[in-house]
Amino acid sequence: MGETCKIDEDLPSELICTGYKDSFWTKFLRMLFVICTGGMGLLIFYWKPDWRLKFFCVPSTFSCATHVLLESTDTYKQKFVSRVFAMATEQAILLETCYGSSSSDNRHDGSPTNGEHGRTLYFYHHSLRFLWNSESRTFVELGSLDKRASIEEIFKHSTCGLMKTETENRLSLFGPNLINVEVPSWLKLLVTEILNPFYVFQLVSMVIWIMYGYWLYAIVIIVSAIVSAIVSLFEVRRTLVKLHDMVAHHNKTNTPILRCTNDGQTISEEICSEDIVPGDVIRIPPEGIELPCDAVLISGVCIVNESMLTGESVPVTKTPLPAGESSQSEIYSTQNHKRHTLFCGTKVIQTRYYSGERVKAVVVRTGFQTAKGQLVHSILYQKPLNMKLLRDAYLFVGVLCGISFVGFIYSAVIMVHNGEETKEVILRAFDIITIAIPPALPVAMTIGIVYAQRRLSAQNINCISSGRINISGQVDVAAFDKTGTLTVEGLEFYEALPTAKLDTNHNPSTTKNTFNKAISQGDICTYLEQTDHMLRGIASCHTLTRVDGKLQGDPMDMILFEATGWNIIEPEDGEESQFDKIQCTYVTPASNVMARCDVNSSPNELGIVRHFTFESQLQRASVIVHPNGAPKGEMVVYTKGSPEKVTSFCLPHTIPEDFASSLKLYTQQGYRMIAMAYKPLKTNWRKAQKVARAAVEKDLIFLGLIALKNKLKPDSKAGIKELMEADIRTLMVTGDNLLTALSVAREVGMIHAQDDVILAETQLPQDHEDVTKPTLTFTYTNDIETANSEKTNSNGSAPPTILKNGSLKDLEDGLRAKNWHLAVSGYDFTNIKTYFPEWLETLALKGVVFARMSPDQKTELVEELDDIGYHVCMCGDGANDCGALKRAHVGISLSEYEASVAAPFTSSLQNGIKCVPLVIREGRAALVTSFGMFKFMAMYSLIQFITITILYSNETLLSDIGFMYIDLLVIDVVALTMSRNYPCKKLDRRKPANSLISAEMLTSLGFNLLLQLAIQLVANFYILSRCWYNALPIGEVNATVFYEHSTCKPEYNVTFVDQRHVEDEYDAMEYSSGYLLLLSVFMYLSVSISFSQSHPFRTHIYKNKGYFISLIFLYAFNIFNIFWAPDSLLNWAQIRIIPEEASKYYIMIFGGIHFVCSLAFEMSVIEQPAVWNFFRRSVYSGSIPKFQQMLAALDGCSAKTGLQVCDPTDSINSVIESKVCMTDISVSIPSIERHGSEQNILQTNFSSDKMTS
Repeated sequence: MGETCKIDEDLPSELICTGYKDSFWTKFLRMLFVICTGGMGLLIFYWKPDWRLKFFCVPSTFSCATHVLLESTDTYKQKFVSRVFAMATEQAILLETCYGSSSSDNRHDGSPTNGEHGRTLYFYHHSLRFLWNSESRTFVELGSLDKRASIEEIFKHSTCGLMKTETENRLSLFGPNLINVEVPSWLKLLVTEILNPFYVFQLVSMVIWIMYGYWLYAIVIIVSAIVSAIVSLFEVRRTLVKLHDMVAHHNKTNTPILRCTNDGQTISEEICSEDIVPGDVIRIPPEGIELPCDAVLISGVCIVNESMLTGESVPVTKTPLPAGESSQSEIYSTQNHKRHTLFCGTKVIQTRYYSGERVKAVVVRTGFQTAKGQLVHSILYQKPLNMKLLRDAYLFVGVLCGISFVGFIYSAVIMVHNGEETKEVILRAFDIITIAIPPALPVAMTIGIVYAQRRLSAQNINCISSGRINISGQVDVAAFDKTGTLTVEGLEFYEALPTAKLDTNHNPSTTKNTFNKAISQGDICTYLEQTDHMLRGIASCHTLTRVDGKLQGDPMDMILFEATGWNIIEPEDGEESQFDKIQCTYVTPASNVMARCDVNSSPNELGIVRHFTFESQLQRASVIVHPNGAPKGEMVVYTKGSPEKVTSFCLPHTIPEDFASSLKLYTQQGYRMIAMAYKPLKTNWRKAQKVARAAVEKDLIFLGLIALKNKLKPDSKAGIKELMEADIRTLMVTGDNLLTALSVAREVGMIHAQDDVILAETQLPQDHEDVTKPTLTFTYTNDIETANSEKTNSNGSAPPTILKNGSLKDLEDGLRAKNWHLAVSGYDFTNIKTYFPEWLETLALKGVVFARMSPDQKTELVEELDDIGYHVCMCGDGANDCGALKRAHVGISLSEYEASVAAPFTSSLQNGIKCVPLVIREGRAALVTSFGMFKFMAMYSLIQFITITILYSNETLLSDIGFMYIDLLVIDVVALTMSRNYPCKKLDRRKPANSLISAEMLTSLGFNLLLQLAIQLVANFYILSRCWYNALPIGEVNATVFYEHSTCKPEYNVTFVDQRHVEDEYDAMEYSSGYLLLLSVFMYLSVSISFSQSHPFRTHIYKNKGYFISLIFLYAFNIFNIFWAPDSLLNWAQIRIIPEEASKYYIMIFGGIHFVCSLAFEMSVIEQPAVWNFFRRSVYSGSIPKFQQMLAALDGCSAKTGLQVCDPTDSINSVIESKVCMTDISVSIPSIERHGSEQNILQTNFSSDKMTS
């Protein structure tokens, strides 16, 4: 056994690594094997490189290994082979020498690992380098400064830049700063495509056909295969070219950097971007630059366009890395310090600096490790689609191989018995295999996808992964972002709700803060003075900037700022003196009449000294401002953000008593709420640049609330309604407030008026003094909303009756029997996942609103939905949704920026969410088309297989023209036209089958196989029993011989036609061959009609004009060949003319019986979902997705008066261990005690003993 280790253990990217080494004997065996197999062994090992490794190499320790075998531990079980190299340990530990704070997981201590002192092993996998770590005894990915260097070390090594020798050493370790997207030549792509097993099989079939004399058909098939391969590689190359063009500019740009000379001087020079290494110091010019790497800002402020990463065109402000003592020991991370990091591919459009100081950034990541590199890497090396259709197709092909092997043996025995030559026996036997396995199967199965992709493109929906189209037909849950997806991007300022004026010296025990009268947008400047902190906070707490004279920034910031009527002014040279020599943006009241403000006065100008930018995880933003004219050292902090977060940093006595009820009153009406706070700050400019955010955002004075209105997009309601009517679950995943999201969910139709929504909340001991262990609480949110709107007490809310730590049996009486849903915030979602994991499936099953969700939490939710069997469609605008869009089965981005390349589908903004049902409809049509085409091609092969097997027993065969008549005229025309059915305009509640091995598919194929077998056997028996039948070679039959061998009575009307002059090279001109040929054509057409139904998903076949006309033509042409074809045509086709009219009519009768029986069975059995639902309920439930079993069990546990309640412990165990009783889900529903006509709210609490440090 070779040495083995785990790479990225316990992570989704975990790999099992095993060492192998070459040997002399393995090389000898390799050459011998290739020679003995005539080169075919190379092809097998090309398909299975892990087989090649195990066959030609021997397991070894890593120190002796020349190769490693990498095996993924996920559901895909992929295997990769990489070659092992070695480098000097001094080079491997280069960064550890400079940055001593690196974690042990990234450290290479230099212990000998390959038998030579001072050498470190490494290999490349998916363009990333992995180095041996002798301490942890595994390979680790080569890391840069991210999660390695402390903030102190970054500042320490950034004073003057790197020396030339340091740059060269790091360049040899990390390689050039390139994101390589190789675009292979057309020839290389074509060869790669043709080496696909299906195309290789077609090539082998072509060789057999040519050797057998079927050269015309062989040429046609191989040409069609090449055309199909070219179409396929065109799609691949187009995607690669798009990616290559996206990174081409990044790879070849000139970047200004700082260099340290040998005498310690700092110089500035421009270098090619590919020569940049981690640790380089980039000088950001005032005119901006497009970043060729990831770099952390250490001085100055940058305004950056990050549309490539986020899909947002709104510029964001990047501030320098904090230099305060409290943060010096902190390890730098691009995730935690995102607001200070300039990402690769983003563009700096403006810089700000202090007294001529350079704007500098330190390079932290290069190449594929950058944000842009990771995006491109995720596209280049995608995980394979977990496409059950493809796996089932290979399985079914395996079954066909088994059938063909039986035919191979049968035909060989027959021909040997008849004294055929060995060469003839081998060729005909192999010909049986090419008949049983249709070479055109892969082409036929992708035709429907190609048509669907073209239709989507016509609707401005682009697809970069055509395999996802079939998967979209299986979608049963659609998740939507809110802002920009369900609602319009912009917000409307509704009104502001300021508090009464309080100072920090008043007595909180005698004076309670309250809200003043609400102020509408137009009255802000009238009712709020220019010195009012509420007005100043709105005017200054933002990251807006002027670019080329135009105000740009976050849309919400712009709406709030414009409501104040103030101006924002970018400083010019010399203006920084009035703001402590800082070159900062300042805001000032406008002097125009429209703003209804006083004339601009200098004392009211506010210089923005420092930004603490908004982050979705923090849910807030802050600024430090210096009022003009204020004494030096006196500044003000303004903070705005989500009300929940802002109030948590405010002095309690400054928060109005009716804060909670006022907030809920607005949020339940769908308004987006922003809270404002402030505090005085005594500091100077330099200290302000270093002060920690936590020190600034505390002990704030609450200022008030701002209500913003977010309107629905015009097509949102219709889109959600269409999905819900089709029984496709819809849910909202947003970063907005929970009650605001609930209001939008009700307005858009995700939650009906009669539905109950239950809020899942958690409490942790570290957050609540009265809580001793993590507690999970469930509350009816609609009752809370009602209670707050009625203002039943002085606080505006009805006090709930709380049952703490009670058994669910105490809540059994009075449970509601309505539909119910769960709602949860991102904070509680994480806590439930950590402390109450047994509730996660219930949350994924019944959750409808997930609010305050971070990008990572959105991705985790998609994974949970996938785990319980859902096929998930995620629709977002590209901002903060990239992870979920990539992780979902079907990701649809409504962004047209480069970030959209992460999503399989990209739709124009004009489509809105109507693109979701459109993609699902096309997916369903493509899926049933693929299934129908697979069934058709399988039955075509089986019908022809039975035909040829019967003819072999009669010592005859179809002619070359007969094969081409079937394969080229009939099959190809039908295959090209029957796939053109358009999707139905309405999504049906029924869903298409999702497996080729489903009961419906197998029953359909089994019935049609037996049906056509029976009819062909009866037809063959019929023709052999005719009185005029003879099996003599056609060249020996003249009129005398014909009538001598005929046993027909005189009254029989038989007509002899002399065909002795026709060349019959393959003994094809036998009565049974022509008879079964013409009959089989009817069978092919019959099964194509039977398999083209699927009306709920596709239009009727008569609406497919091309197919309908083709059917009429083919039926008419075959009937013409039976009754009226001229002798010359039949002679050319090598069809022996049937001398009896009645026998010709029997072809029609046999074909009619097959058509009626096949179509009737498909429509009355296969196309009836009730039949198969009953089958699954009563016979086999294993194919039912987990979420459907959970829902069915939940419904089964419901009583007429409510839901059955079980003990929480028992029910939770039953969720995990049993499929029968899902009452464990019902425990999440609190009960209602009824006292007269009133309903008091009960909260059900569950405690967890699971605690983490």
